[in-house]
Amino acid sequence: MAKPRRVAWDACTWIATIIQEKVPLKGGGVEDRAILCNHVIDLAARKQVEIATSGLSLAEVCKDDQVKRADGDVLADFFRNEYILIVPVDRYVGTLARELMQAGHPGLRPPDAVHLATAVVADASEFHTFDSALLKLDDRILKPAGGTLRIRKPPSPPPSLLDGL
Repeated sequence: MAKPRRVAWDACTWIATIIQEKVPLKGGGVEDRAILCNHVIDLAARKQVEIATSGLSLAEVCKDDQVKRADGDVLADFFRNEYILIVPVDRYVGTLARELMQAGHPGLRPPDAVHLATAVVADASEFHTFDSALLKLDDRILKPAGGTLRIRKPPSPPPSLLDGL
């Protein structure tokens, strides 16, 4: 069986999943972030992708009040899924995060640098986030093996055959 493609997730992506987040759009409409995230989780559950995330995510998701109120066991169990790879924040990740901070990327905060460094260390093909400052860094973070890190929102699920009925 082929190795699943690896993507990395920012803490805000986990939050969107956990609270089933929907965000109003300027000019009308709604971005259903939960649908985007749940599509990737469905792919992961079917072993088509693996989701890497920083160990920092385990605590950072609790910055959201709705997540804070969630049952601690339910939240902990969520991160125990076999398709989630928790990458430790070790010396290598910390050093790479510091280098990203020193590179002067506009709007980059230390926790975000840790998440990006985690994606690079985990050799993720792309990094999923809803953070507009991070989305602006698409293709600007170099990977040691060559190439750049793709930074984007989780992809939309394909249209259903039942859509439009």
